[in-house]
Amino acid sequence: MNDKKLVIQAIVDRMKVVVGVSKDVELADALGVSRSQVAVWKIRDRMPLSECVTIAEQHKVSLDWLVLGRGQPGIEEPESALQSANIQAGPDSYKEIPAFDLAGFLDDGKPQLAVRLPCEWLRDEGICDGDLFALRMQGSSMAPTMVTGDVLLVDRQDREIDGVYVVRFADSIRVRRVQRMHDGALKLMNDNPNYPCETLDANQAEQVEFIGYCVGNLRYAR
Repeated sequence: MNDKKLVIQAIVDRMKVVVGVSKDVELADALGVSRSQVAVWKIRDRMPLSECVTIAEQHKVSLDWLVLGRGQPGIEEPESALQSANIQAGPDSYKEIPAFDLAGFLDDGKPQLAVRLPCEWLRDEGICDGDLFALRMQGSSMAPTMVTGDVLLVDRQDREIDGVYVVRFADSIRVRRVQRMHDGALKLMNDNPNYPCETLDANQAEQVEFIGYCVGNLRYAR
């Protein structure tokens, strides 16, 4: 087992501890994703960052501990952990990523803003910066996972996995949790239970354009 697979397995194990389950399928059920999704993370060495954010928010645990295994599960970190952080800075340490407002994403395709991300994180996640863009969230359909003002990090690389995507359907841009069905149908789900989910048959599913997969979510402390 390579180092990346060990990291992913450790993250999954910590997710199970927080959720209170012991099996991969039980974790998938708790997250509302396909029962094969956890196995896909391990096989493809994909870090479940957005799912970790969801668990951290719902169960009030430290995202730093959940993803990196650093510090304690609780939200508050010891002062010594903050003092020992090794943060590299310099002109080549960050990459500027184009950013859009959700409402203006369809207008002319030109970014209104930009965000800077650590190059080390991009390398660790296997993300090509040319395929990545940022999108400012609007609306409450994906709350509490994503709320108005959050900045979504979206990867344009094709993926055949379930998760949160930015999609174009019926002349509108939507952020939805997507589940692929065996018959070619799609479920477009909102994390906010007050919003209905859509189930598209195979013919309707062909009209959905997958713009990108949400690999992260930046949120201001309020």
